[in-house]
Amino acid sequence: MFGTWKTSVLGAAVLVAMSGSAMAAGTASVQGGNVHFTGTVIDAACSVAMGDAGSNVEVDMGQVRSAKFTAVDMVANQKVPFTITLADCDTTVSANAQVTFNGNGVAGKTSVLANGAGPGSAAGVGIQIYDNTGATLNLGVASAKTALINGNNTLHFSADYISTAAAVVSGSVDATATFTMTYS
Repeated sequence: MFGTWKTSVLGAAVLVAMSGSAMAAGTASVQGGNVHFTGTVIDAACSVAMGDAGSNVEVDMGQVRSAKFTAVDMVANQKVPFTITLADCDTTVSANAQVTFNGNGVAGKTSVLANGAGPGSAAGVGIQIYDNTGATLNLGVASAKTALINGNNTLHFSADYISTAAAVVSGSVDATATFTMTYS
């Protein structure tokens, strides 16, 4: 009986050892790459909410006919709404928020973002940004104060095409504004 038990234990040990090496033969480790994490710790009343594009906002202005513009400073009258969401706001830290938009402006036009230059770009047209009341926002100037509530806050804006020349040439429009939040 002792010999049978010894043979059974020995057989089981060999079987376990063989199954382990069979499993190991199908396993491989390969360096897959890096995961890079970035962020910012802020001392402010709110943080800008993270979405699919991070803290970036994408606004599709759609199409507009060049014939719609027959003089300088004509808007397309097709305002496109967009929002900036502030998360985790604490009104004991700050009660108000303001937004300042900056970017490559059109010379002599304090509220107009210039269209990017390059092959296929439209000419004589830019982008103008408006606050939630429809008032034009000047680049580099803070918006009116918005009262915050505890928790999440959504700030509403819109943008429209505006002619910067008497004749607008058709093509693509690509303008970028950065924004800075000020809390008080």
